Amino acid sequence: MPFQLHFGESDLLRCRFALSPLFETQEAVRTLSRPYRHGYHLPWLRRIREAAVTLDLEPLWLLMPDSGHNPDFICPPPIGPLATFEEEIAAVRAVDPEVARADMALALGDR
Repeated sequence: MPFQLHFGESDLLRCRFALSPLFETQEAVRTLSRPYRHGYHLPWLRRIREAAVTLDLEPLWLLMPDSGHNPDFICPPPIGPLATFEEEIAAVRAVDPEVARADMALALGDR
């Protein structure tokens, strides 16, 4: 069945066409909590199992539901096509704490 997607100007402004080390890191953390999501990650998961078991990722996993709102501040749009992880994580650290609180409340309220 064919379908159409309609985008407004504000939708297009949120599209991301850039490399994002922070997004890749977020997805790696998400994969650690849900290894069943993609079978092709199993070799990687086996390789990093020992290191991963020492990480306390539970607080992040709370903000990364299978469905619903993910806080925008933990993975903002890339700042450029070749941004580094350090640049992207600096942008996260620079988020106003009140904005982060409101974003987390919205995400946690979905459950």
